[in-house]
This record gives sequence, structure tokens and C-alpha cells, in this order.
Amino acid sequence: METAVYDLWFDPNSVGGDMVAECWISHGPRANNVDFDPAPGDWLTVGDGDEAPLRARVIKRQGDRVSVQIELSASSAAVA
Repeated sequence: METAVYDLWFDPNSVGGDMVAECWISHGPRANNVDFDPAPGDWLTVGDGDEAPLRARVIKRQGDRVSVQIELSASSAAVA
């Protein structure tokens, strides 16, 4: 299992062709961080617990639910 830290957890099986993933702050590694307040346009790192974290841009937020679009490119893996 990858030990790198990421901002939000996502289920890779739920990512569509548009590379959008739904994440829940309360289910992620920063759930207890009261200062974590992602907003549309912010860049974060997302991970699934098995692979290296990826960069993703917040496209929508509704309370605890955050929609991100994962960036896939040769340089998209987050640098540890």
C-alpha cells in the first residue's frame, strides 16, 4: 500500500471518462483537519490508498462532498 499523503480519497472504480471523482472530506485523510476547506479551482492531491497520489482540481463542493477532476499526464503524479 502506498504511504504517501494525499488530501482526499477516491474510488478509482467510480471515475468516468471525464476523470471526475466524487470525494467526501469525512472519509479522507484530512477529515479531522478543521483548516482543510477545498474550494472550486483549488488543486489537491487525491489517492485511492494503493497507487501514488494524483493531482486533481476541485470543480464543485457541496458541504462534505467534493467533486474533483483528476489530471492525467506524464507529470500528474504528485511529488512526495
